[in-house]
Amino acid sequence: MNKAPTKSWKINIGYFITAQNFFLFGSSAVYFAILWYIALKSSSGTWMMLATLATTLPQILISLWAGTWSDRFNRRNLLILASLFTTVFTILIAVIYFFVDRSLWLLLAIAAIRSLGTGVATPVGNSLLPELTPHDNLTRVNGINQTANSILLLISPLVSGYILGHLGIMAVFIIDLITSFGGIGLLVLIKLPQIKKVQPKESTGSIPQIISGLKYTFGDSGLRLLMIFTVTSFILNAPSSQLSTLFVKRTFGSGVWLLTFNELLWAIGAALGGVYISIHSKILHKIRWITLGFIGSGLCFVAMGLVKPFWVYLIFMFGSGICMPIIQGTTNILVQENVPNEWMRRVFSILQIVSTGIYPIAMLFFGPLADVVDIKWILVSTGLLLTIIATLFYSRFKVRNLYID
Repeated sequence: MNKAPTKSWKINIGYFITAQNFFLFGSSAVYFAILWYIALKSSSGTWMMLATLATTLPQILISLWAGTWSDRFNRRNLLILASLFTTVFTILIAVIYFFVDRSLWLLLAIAAIRSLGTGVATPVGNSLLPELTPHDNLTRVNGINQTANSILLLISPLVSGYILGHLGIMAVFIIDLITSFGGIGLLVLIKLPQIKKVQPKESTGSIPQIISGLKYTFGDSGLRLLMIFTVTSFILNAPSSQLSTLFVKRTFGSGVWLLTFNELLWAIGAALGGVYISIHSKILHKIRWITLGFIGSGLCFVAMGLVKPFWVYLIFMFGSGICMPIIQGTTNILVQENVPNEWMRRVFSILQIVSTGIYPIAMLFFGPLADVVDIKWILVSTGLLLTIIATLFYSRFKVRNLYID
């Protein structure tokens, strides 16, 4: 593992985290606006499935190739290019939507374009962070980053809800344009440490690098089990993540403020979960914490499906928010501490696919199902299964003594 220069790494990390959160603020505001707009206009599980496909499927298509680009090119510059691509095409399609054709399909096109950019930017950012950070500070910096992300996710639904309700969806795209160029300006200021990237001999092109990355990841028993655990758990996590907006609309009403508070309470919980990660200089028993995060999420999903008053529902949405940064932050630290730099970007690409990238596959089933089965029973059943699956996988890690520190 590398160490960043002792005098400049904090400045670089400050630029990096601020830039990433500029991007996150704009992207999440656009995401909420599109998701809520489609949910309010269509009230359809099938349309929510299409929104999920548009948001996540392009990430899968681009992610593995982006991993090979990161091993061959400057990671900071890849982030800049991905952000420029996303911003320019978002504005172009938004202008068409606003002035030419108010079709929901154009909003799905914007979601797909942003998904392509995210497919490059998210794992590149995850692998650039340890490149900029001394190894001993990885846990704290990851926690600070998770906390900052959660605070931005706390603010963005409020801003998005207000703008969508008072100024319209086009104003949300303009906010995204401003934050994107602010983030790009900060990335330009980062001075990268000189790190020699070691390339495996067989990885001389994109396809061989993808194959070698898959072989490395699934050839390692610990990483293989981690990926299987992650994909299984996130399939069961998909309904709460992708159908909660529609669930609130059908169960509690169609006001934008209801959708705003749905996201707001989750974001407050996520901020607290990020604070927990940030106050620890080192986290032991990472698999245990990941497992507890999924079990906690599953129990919250069960309660969310069963309770009726909206404020009680929000309590359990808040609880599920606490769990997610613990799951994601601890998983990122686990990979960053155990995977060599030359393989890290490709491992993060695969991790992205088996976590958030699995949502479109899951929603091919859960989306149409939500039009024939009450969403509350989907939440209850997936929540119960998630607690069982997480317990079984933890016992498997323990028996094989993998990542049990």
